[in-house]
Amino acid sequence: MKRILISVVAALSLAGAVAPANAHGWRGGYGGWHGGAWAPFVVGAAVGVVGANIYYRPAPVYYPHYYGAPQRTAAYCPENGLYYPQTQACPSGWQQVAY
Repeated sequence: MKRILISVVAALSLAGAVAPANAHGWRGGYGGWHGGAWAPFVVGAAVGVVGANIYYRPAPVYYPHYYGAPQRTAAYCPENGLYYPQTQACPSGWQQVAY
């Protein structure tokens, strides 16, 4: 919908720029742009392209920081020499062991 709106505005701008250029004939007149009725088309197209590129610029992409694979740890009970799934209680306290 926004692209259609911008296209319509660009087309109306081109039409509005052509009408004053043609009001005094194809030669410009009154010190205007001599020798080219194509100039309003070029200016309107350039304004339309710049306006559309500014309006439809893609959003920046942010990538998360990669710090490597997450370290896997297990709970180890040094008192009985077992890990968490094998024993449910550890009187001396659990140790985190990386594997």
